[in-house]
Amino acid sequence: MNNRPSDEILMAFAAGTLPQGPALVVSAHLALCPESRARVRRFEVIGGMMLDDVPAVDMSADALEKVLGRLDAPSSKPAVEKGTWLAEMPDGMILPEPLEYYDIGKWKFLAPGVHWSSIGKGGPARTRPMLLRSKPGMVLPEHTHAGTEYTLVLKGSLHDELGDYKVGDLIIADASLEHEPRAGPDEECICLAVVDGRLRMKSLIGRIVQPILGF
Repeated sequence: MNNRPSDEILMAFAAGTLPQGPALVVSAHLALCPESRARVRRFEVIGGMMLDDVPAVDMSADALEKVLGRLDAPSSKPAVEKGTWLAEMPDGMILPEPLEYYDIGKWKFLAPGVHWSSIGKGGPARTRPMLLRSKPGMVLPEHTHAGTEYTLVLKGSLHDELGDYKVGDLIIADASLEHEPRAGPDEECICLAVVDGRLRMKSLIGRIVQPILGF
């Protein structure tokens, strides 16, 4: 694993300020990368130390009693249930734990040898995380980005103009990068991806299917 998120992204994740889609991709990366998990823990400790410097405020005399009462009261929130997975995964493949609680749709055609599956519900498709599945050696449509693209390799390998990526590697691309990702030659590639903004397709087939797919 050679590609990890920057300290700025991990600090935003630790602070809870990363948008939901990118946060899910980073969370899945953390499930695969002990080094990044350790960095997030350090940022959380630093955040706790900063809270120690926040000026104290007066509380009502019964504040502690009210808090303890809420802790003892039965929760009104439903238990978190695992999601429904409609996309079949290769034999033996286990998705990172954070994805267990999201609905995953069926595989849909994106390009020859390439399929995609939506994750979660609600909102426009282009802001939702997705799974991308490519046969060995297949090329994803050439594109650049209006915003930032987060891509996590879950199976196989991926290659673009900047390098080679294996399971656990997190690739972050912005409008400055125009690339044509290619799956590795030895096995199919499955990635978790989200785009904060629309893709800008360069190929004719990409521009034709983009309005249909919605991202």
